[in-house]
Parts: sequence; structure tokens; C-alpha cells
Amino acid sequence: MPADLFIVFLALQVVGSILYGGLWPLYWFLLLGPILLVTVLVHELGHSLAARQVGGRVEGILLWPLGGLAFIGHDKGPKADMWVAFAGPLTHIPMTAFWVGILFAATFIAYGTTAIQLAWPHPLTYRNLGVAVCVGAILLNISLFAFNLLVPAYPLDGGRILVDSLLTCGVAERTTALITCCVAAPIAIGIVILGCVKFQVITILVGLWILWSTWQLFDCYRKNMLAQHPMFAFAANQHAAAVIAANQPAVAPSQAVSPYAYGGTAGYQPHVVQGYPAAQHFPPGAGRV
Repeated sequence: MPADLFIVFLALQVVGSILYGGLWPLYWFLLLGPILLVTVLVHELGHSLAARQVGGRVEGILLWPLGGLAFIGHDKGPKADMWVAFAGPLTHIPMTAFWVGILFAATFIAYGTTAIQLAWPHPLTYRNLGVAVCVGAILLNISLFAFNLLVPAYPLDGGRILVDSLLTCGVAERTTALITCCVAAPIAIGIVILGCVKFQVITILVGLWILWSTWQLFDCYRKNMLAQHPMFAFAANQHAAAVIAANQPAVAPSQAVSPYAYGGTAGYQPHVVQGYPAAQHFPPGAGRV
């Protein structure tokens, strides 16, 4: 299904660019096809490698029209999760440097100079198509870096960093969840409005996706079920593990404890695993956050 949606999205973008004529359909095909897919994949691999670095596991990576999702799990708490969240956007720095280097070469081939400019060449020809693609890839990486890191709306990286920062500072789980919802909801509505004004379907869908994720978090908050939400599972289960440990005598475990058991409490295994953006063990046919 995600692959089919991406093909439809790419086809709509290419068909829309036919109105501009010339090589623009080819340009948008290259930028929003292989270049975007590789860029998003590297971004998600950054999250995945960071999760492995903190001792977590990677269950898979999903690429879809709204970006990518890395299904990972770890039990190291909000500080480690903050590093996992940062690791994705940080991959755009070397990718941007790579495309800047390619831009130097493409500019020299097209114009005989290395004086690069971050502007699309007009008119677009086969001679300067490489320059246009490099400029587009650079702006794409800068935009993804800024959007994911600087927009504090869950489930974007900036939203996860906001949650992890509040939890690290000792803010209660319910207070953190409420703050997160209050910050994310207006941002999501603003993104939807912006998409409507600019007639950008993908922007509207991103805003709706953030709204849906925010609603799921708020639903857990109002039902007092934050322990079932992947962003708050660690803190909630740490508390539950502490309660269990306080009410049971200390005994040696009869078998090896799972490395993913929360709180290091022997034999205690939570129902969910903290993930990015979710690594909950869903029953067959259930959706994912």
C-alpha cells in the first residue's frame, strides 16, 4: 500500500509539472523519485543506527509519501531516545555536503566555472539539468533538516526531542503529554491551512498526519493509558517496575532476563516497547502510530 501511494504521489507531481513544459517533468521525477527515496532512507537509517548504538533493535523501515518511519525499540530512556531522534536530521548535513560537491562539478561542466548558485537555472536544458537537480537536492535536504528538527510537533523529530527534553527535566508524564498535544495541534492546523492556501496536497496530508498522531496521544492521556503509548512507555513502565520491586522480595531470577526488559527488573516485560515512531507489538490487522 505505501509503495502504491508513493507511485501515485510521484505520478501526480510529474503530471502537474507537464504544465511547465520542457525538462521539468524529468526534473521532478528525478528529485521526488530516486533522490527523495534515498534521502529519506538515509534519514531513517540514521535513526536505526542510533537505536542500535544505544542497544536497541530495528524491526524495519517504511517509506511512504509523507516520508519514512523507522520501527525501532530500545529501553534506555528519554536521553537515549533524544539521541535517536537527533540522529535522523543530522544525516542531512553530510548529504548536503555531498550534493554541494556534486554541484561544483555540475556547474563546471555546464558553465566552465565553479561559481555555484543555489538557484534553479532558466531555461532548463540538458546542459544545466545536473545543476538544477543538485540545487533541488540541496534545498530538499536543508528543508527536511529544518522541518524535522525545528518543528516541535509530535511525531516529528522535533516533537520527540520536546517530549524527551521534558521527561529528562523531570516533568511528569501526563503534564508532558498535555504540553506536547497543546504544542502539536496548533502547528498541525497551521500546516493544513498553509497547504490549502498553496494548494499543496502533500502539505495538507502532513498536517493531518500530525493531527491524527496528536489525537492518539491525547486519547491515551484522557483515558489514563500513557503506558500504552510508545513515547511514554519507558517512563510509565519504569514506575511500574519500581512498584513491583518495592513490593516483592529480592530473589535471583530463574532465567535470563530479556535485554529489553524495562528498568532491569527480573522477569518484568512491558506490553509496549518505546520506538520511533512506534514499535508496539500490534495484533494482526491493527494499525501503527
